[in-house]
Formats: sequence, structure tokens, C-alpha cells
Amino acid sequence: MNDYLKLSIVSVSPSSVGASSFILLLQSEDHPNLRFPIVIGNQEAQAISVYLEQIQTSRPLTHDLFIQVIEKSNLDLNRVLITDFKEGIFYAKIEFFQDGSLIEMDARPSDSIALALRAQKHIYIKESLLKSICIPDEEEEDEIEEDLSFSVDIPVYQPSTISIAELEELLQKALLEENYEEAARLRDQIEVLNNQK
Repeated sequence: MNDYLKLSIVSVSPSSVGASSFILLLQSEDHPNLRFPIVIGNQEAQAISVYLEQIQTSRPLTHDLFIQVIEKSNLDLNRVLITDFKEGIFYAKIEFFQDGSLIEMDARPSDSIALALRAQKHIYIKESLLKSICIPDEEEEDEIEEDLSFSVDIPVYQPSTISIAELEELLQKALLEENYEEAARLRDQIEVLNNQK
């Protein structure tokens, strides 16, 4: 375990790579200056964001369902390991224990991370791998973030134009449509308006 470092999530943000791509920025917990981005898909970004933003969904998402299957199967998710980076692709393994035996499964890092969050387990990366792919300093990090992000004009609801009740209706609609990014934004706007009372 000495050759692995524990990771934490810094952010999930839209990517300029494609409309359905997002950047998951991770960093070492012991060395916060060691950071690296992973390009992930929309579904995985939503699964991670829903958990981080503590959004309650009306139905379980795929990763929630998988956690239920793990629990019912007498498996114990131990940890997630990001093990390799080849030709622009990250590789990961999920470690499980079942009846005292270790089981490793190959998985995409984005799915692995979404599961680790829900199981409240740690995410690790090989130290040598992290040092070879990390963003070395803040200046380069700014350049990479500029390359990987773009701005999206999302209308902000002003208190004078929409009521909290209307925002709550929009929030419920967004949840029913499984548009969790919009739901998080609406929830935040409702919170701002409630704090202004």
C-alpha cells in the first residue's frame, strides 16, 4: 500500500473536448499540489455530482443500484485503485472482499469513483503514476483548466422574476427528467432566496 496515494475530488466541470464530456479533477490528499484531470462522460459526471451535491433522486441511479447489488451479494467494496495510463486512457480496479477472499475487477475510473463515493471508500493511485501525469504547478494548472473548460451561459433566476414556489416546481421537474446539474443549480438558487428572507 506504500506505493499508493489517497485521492480526493477537487471538481467536476464541463469540458471543451465535447458537449457530453466533463473534467474530473483529482488531487493527492497528502500532496495537494499533485493534481490531474480525467475526461469522463456525462452519465458518470452526473453520478459523481449527484452524490457530491447530495441531491436526492426519485429513483436510484445505476451506481446506486450497483451498490445495492454489492451489499445484497455479501461483497465488501474495499477501495478503488487507479493503476495505469496508456495512450490517453486511465485504467482502474475495484477491490472487493467476499468471505475473506480478495476479488479485483477491472473498471473505468469514472464508474469506480462513483461507486467508491457511494460506498464511502477511498480512491488511490500509484504514486509513480501520479507523479508522471500530475499538473506540476499552478501556472500549468491554469493553462490546462483553460484548455479543458468553456463557459456556459445559464440564466440565473432573479428574485423579482420568479418565486421560490416556481423554482421548487422547476426543481421537481428537473429531478423527474434526471437533469441533475439543473436540479443542483435550482436547489442552490432556492437556498440563496431562502437566505435572503
